Amino acid sequence: MIRSLFIACLATISLAFGAQGQTPTVGVLNQTEASFDGYTLLPVTASAKTFLINNCGEVINEWNSGYKAGMMAYLLPDGSLLRAGRTNNANFGAGGTGGIVEKFDWEGNLTWSYPISSDTICQHHDIAVLPNGNVLALAWRSYPAATWIAHGRDPERTADVVWGTYILEVEPVGADSGIVVWEWEAINHLSQSFDPSLPNYGAPGAHPRQLDVNYEAEAGDRDWLHTNSIAYNAELDQIMVSSRDFNELWIIDHGVPNELTGTEAGHLLYRWGNPEAYGRGTAADRILHSQHDARWIQDGQVMVFSNGNERPDGFFSTVEVMTPPLNEDGSYNLSPTAPWGPEGTDWRYPSILDADFFSQNTSGAQQLPNGNILITEGASGEIREVTLDQQVVWNYVNPIGTFGATAQYDNPVINGVFRAERYAAAHPALAGRELVAQGLLEITLNPPACVLYPEPTCAADLNGNYFVEVNDLLGMLTGFGCTGGCQGDLDGDGSIAISDLLVLLGAIGSPCAF
Repeated sequence: MIRSLFIACLATISLAFGAQGQTPTVGVLNQTEASFDGYTLLPVTASAKTFLINNCGEVINEWNSGYKAGMMAYLLPDGSLLRAGRTNNANFGAGGTGGIVEKFDWEGNLTWSYPISSDTICQHHDIAVLPNGNVLALAWRSYPAATWIAHGRDPERTADVVWGTYILEVEPVGADSGIVVWEWEAINHLSQSFDPSLPNYGAPGAHPRQLDVNYEAEAGDRDWLHTNSIAYNAELDQIMVSSRDFNELWIIDHGVPNELTGTEAGHLLYRWGNPEAYGRGTAADRILHSQHDARWIQDGQVMVFSNGNERPDGFFSTVEVMTPPLNEDGSYNLSPTAPWGPEGTDWRYPSILDADFFSQNTSGAQQLPNGNILITEGASGEIREVTLDQQVVWNYVNPIGTFGATAQYDNPVINGVFRAERYAAAHPALAGRELVAQGLLEITLNPPACVLYPEPTCAADLNGNYFVEVNDLLGMLTGFGCTGGCQGDLDGDGSIAISDLLVLLGAIGSPCAF
């Protein structure tokens, strides 16, 4: 008791003296009217809690789990939280390990949990939600060395077991069950130039839609591919995955029937970032370096956080935006001998490499409805919002670390955030809710004054991303015929009917006005 009082007194003294002219170390460090007003979800690496904060850093909601982050979390349209948790599976000890997917309602009640953890399988890093409510999970599947050697892997560069990327789509059932309705495995899409007597033999450049089983192969490395993010594009029905160790992103056709995903039909549709990985370039052609969070953004572009490990210029992180060579049929242009384009990117942050902007792991970037980019430097727990002309308009440092909340003016310890996501006030998860501020996460005696700058709304934006698009149309069709207080009743006549559909179709493809 005496020790606790002593520590509390020291914290109070530290705060009192720190307030006199010191620079804040945690919480909101910078906020301007140019920032996009919304609510930021923090899947804190060192905690079993997930926090939702406003732009002043005030807690709006929090969810408590029995598991620390494993690693990502998302808000669902009904206000539920879907998160991955870390079960500490002893068979899978690499970074990003998870093992269970949980769903909590807005009030924090656990409504669904689904373990993806066994001696040979373990969920890790990221998950994605499909429009039908099914969950895509990124997982490892372990196979013994003999299996990989039979696929053409060099025995001298093969660990006792090697983990391949395994993607599964789960249809939730009840409170603690699910049905796997679709699967994709990297081990079914390999090429090799090691043993001509084994399948899929040939130069990697002749098999660009397959994974060279000996690329980056090391005898002591079980986590060969280290995929770390998964995203879904409903319009294309395609999946995007980031492979850190291959330094590239992959696009996979989710429209391939489950029984054919292990065939040629399930080979990669597209890959980008490192043509050396498939024999159509050298290390000098590499654009991505140990990247995380590959995702589609507006106008068909792709954004990715390139961490910068092994970058020839030094340890610098960047956010890269590029436009893939997409055809109308959902395929991607590829010449017989050259790598997939583009050769460069459309936008980069920072435009000049900066040693102060570097995160060796985790991290990500999200384009906000007003065009700004929300960037998470995962390792340091720092989140910044920047404009397209590179101006920082919001800056936040996560105060929750290994020892809990950090006192203002102290330095946080292990305060990583896997990847933050911001949701607009008009997002279905938040619309109509009383979003009451519950105080700051950091310990402080004198909370700073803070002003919120609400964004405009538009009725046809049903999913709250400030852009009228196909997903809004799908949402309206789902509720078609609804009467009485329906989201999607755009003409206010009390029901969702053809007249509402015509209003939405007239606005489709348009952003909300800013």
